[in-house]
Amino acid sequence: MGPGWQQLVLECHQAVASEFPEYELLPVKQKWEALAFQAFPRPWKPGGNWTDAQHARLHAVTGAFADRGEGICERCAADGSLRESRGVHLVLCDRRELLVPEHGLL
Repeated sequence: MGPGWQQLVLECHQAVASEFPEYELLPVKQKWEALAFQAFPRPWKPGGNWTDAQHARLHAVTGAFADRGEGICERCAADGSLRESRGVHLVLCDRRELLVPEHGLL
């Protein structure tokens, strides 16, 4: 996940924490060209300790931020779009499309 999504991740955290104050954060990353904010509604226990409805609500909240990330450059937060011009697909603005090398790293 690039620095352009930091604000998006912070806003996602705030939205999740407002509904699930005890949520357990798992990896936050770029996965399949989208923001993957992975979490449980509360700390995991064997057998789970949340309802299907709570899990679905958490997924809806995080999914909304993943959708927003589809239009935000992962590198600089400018307006971006999915770029499939390199081995790793990234959401980039026009400027970063020209600057990010084939391997996708800065």
